[in-house]
Amino acid sequence: MSESYDLSMDTCMRIVSMVHEASSRTVNVMGGGGKILASSDPVRIGTIHDGAKRIMSGDVNEIAIDQELAQSMQGVKPGYTGAVHLDGRLVACIGIGGEPSEVKPLQKMAALALRQELERERLALRERDLLGGVRRDIGDIAERMQVLSLNGAVLAARLGEKGHGFKIVVAEMRNLAAQIGEKLADLERRDKTGFVR
Repeated sequence: MSESYDLSMDTCMRIVSMVHEASSRTVNVMGGGGKILASSDPVRIGTIHDGAKRIMSGDVNEIAIDQELAQSMQGVKPGYTGAVHLDGRLVACIGIGGEPSEVKPLQKMAALALRQELERERLALRERDLLGGVRRDIGDIAERMQVLSLNGAVLAARLGEKGHGFKIVVAEMRNLAAQIGEKLADLERRDKTGFVR
C-alpha cells in the first residue's frame, strides 16, 4: 500500500512531456487511488486508471494491459504501467501506452527518470531547509552582536578615556554585524530573483 507522498505536478508534467517527446507514446503519471495526475492526453487528467489503482493499492507492482484486458477495466488503454518507489515507499506509478511488450522498456526508463527527478527535488528541498536554518542562526548571531556592541558602547562611554580601546572593538563588532545583515539580505534577494542586485 502506498503512503501519502506530495508529488509536484510540475515534476510529473515535465517527465510526461519528456517521455512523450522521446517516444511519441501516451504517458501518464498516477498517484493515490490510481488518479491520473499528469498525462500527455490532458483529457485523462483527474480520471481513475484501474491498473494504476491496483498498483497503488499494493495488489501488483506492474501490469501489462493488452487490448482484451483494457476492455475489461475502467479508464485504461493498452500499455504497460509500473510502480515508482522512493526510499522503499510506493509513491506513484507511470504508464506508457501501446503494445505492452514494446513499451515495457520505455516504462522502466520513465519510472527511473521520475524516481530520479523526485529524489533530486527532495534533496533540493532538504538543502533549502538546511540553508534556511543556517541563515536564521547567522541572523541570530548578528543580532546578538548588535546587542553586545550596544552594551559595550554604553560601558565604553562610562569608562571615558580608559574605554577608548574597548570603543574600537565595539565599533568593529557593530560593523561586522551590519555586514552579516547585508550578506543575508543579498542571499534573500538571490532566492527571490535568482540573482543578486
